[in-house]
Amino acid sequence: MGPEGRLRKDSEFEAVRKRGRSWGSDLLVLRTLSIGLPRSRFGYLVSKRIGRAVTRNRVRRRLREAVRLVSVAPGWDLV
Repeated sequence: MGPEGRLRKDSEFEAVRKRGRSWGSDLLVLRTLSIGLPRSRFGYLVSKRIGRAVTRNRVRRRLREAVRLVSVAPGWDLV
């Protein structure tokens, strides 16, 4: 996934938080927003409660790999 497939700006994350839907479990919260673009974009937030930077980065890498292996319909922002 290249830079066009990632959410980078605070305003993009904020739009998903304010206007999107949310689902949660004990381990993960997923927020989605339909955007109508020909591709889906992903953003990852890992809380400091998870651990130090090394641990949080490992979690982000694993989430990116999980997204790479699963096909997602185009036109969504997911955080």
